[in-house]
Amino acid sequence: MIVTDIVVIGAGVAGLSAAHALAELGLGVIVVESSPGFRDRIRGEALHPWGAAEAAKLGLIETLRLADGHALPIWQRYADRQPVAPYAWAEDVPDDHVEWAVSHPALQERLLEALLGGVQRVIRPGRFSELRIGDDVNEVNVVVGNDGVTIAARLVIGADGQRSSVRRAIGGTGRRDPVHHQLGGLLLDGVELAADRTHQAFFPGGMAVLFPRGEGRARAYLACSPAEAARLQRPTAIDDFIATCAAPFPEGAFADARPAGPGGFFPGADVVADRLTAPGVVLIGDAAGANDPSQGHGLSLAFRDARELRDLLADERDWQAAIEEFGRRRQRYVAPLRAHAMWAGKLTTETGPEADQARERATRARDADPTLGGYAGIHAFGPDGLDAGEAARRHFFGGDLEL
Repeated sequence: MIVTDIVVIGAGVAGLSAAHALAELGLGVIVVESSPGFRDRIRGEALHPWGAAEAAKLGLIETLRLADGHALPIWQRYADRQPVAPYAWAEDVPDDHVEWAVSHPALQERLLEALLGGVQRVIRPGRFSELRIGDDVNEVNVVVGNDGVTIAARLVIGADGQRSSVRRAIGGTGRRDPVHHQLGGLLLDGVELAADRTHQAFFPGGMAVLFPRGEGRARAYLACSPAEAARLQRPTAIDDFIATCAAPFPEGAFADARPAGPGGFFPGADVVADRLTAPGVVLIGDAAGANDPSQGHGLSLAFRDARELRDLLADERDWQAAIEEFGRRRQRYVAPLRAHAMWAGKLTTETGPEADQARERATRARDADPTLGGYAGIHAFGPDGLDAGEAARRHFFGGDLEL
């Protein structure tokens, strides 16, 4: 049996960031990861400024750079295939935090490299198989090849994704919200758009967003209806995907664009976990609930979870009280992200006269209140302090405007 303070199940960005932060507190940390290598998962390759601020609090900005992260200080929108006035994050965001484009697997590898000198052990590949909750310590069984190892730990952190085995082990489930839209992604080479900015353009029924990484490479994302997603993910539809991305941008920007990795679509809806803690167990990252990927908050949430958990465990001798408080805090800061994704998805992907009227009214709402009750800055500043209730929804859509 191996004895440690903390065992982290899952070497995603949330799990690795938490392991890094907790090892820096002088705690014994073991990481268990089932996959022998990290792969391109398509989503999770943009970090918003509020997430960059969380990464900085964890001391991980340099890790982003080492993972070939590409800072994007400008957000560029387009109308009628032409650029409109660019927005520089520095106009509003303190401490020079900007958007980042990053390779998710490269970031995982760099985080893992940074960990190797500071944790007791990384077990990879190792598959979590059983959890036994005790009075003072929990025991975790891990399958390694044809053998097994038992780890006794004061705290088990489940960071093993949307289909979390740790969540199931504590009697929890994950429920996906009704799927309203889809998010598709494809890594492209040969894109002729400025590499110092994010590029966003809307088209009837959706939007395209590009996160450049330099030298013509960019991660392209499409938000669209499920029907359009079905059309664009046929085996022969790569050219259609690229053409759909290209349509709202300047002519010729995608003339030489070609795939540089796998593509895929994902449901545009949150996954809500009904349980985040148990005695000596806490869930973080997607295991604790995943945000609709169309708004791109996944990496930011991963860093936020790691930072919140570190701070609570550092300040609280009663770890059970600390993880229960983490669960309450996470529910509070995820609620506005979930609400905003639902609201924005309707305005972005719905079509027809009623949808046009809703967008016109939402535009009036933003003219009347450029902050939209704080939601206009959610990608810059994150969810703190935002109301996710009915009054906020009405304000976002202009329901409180005079006719």
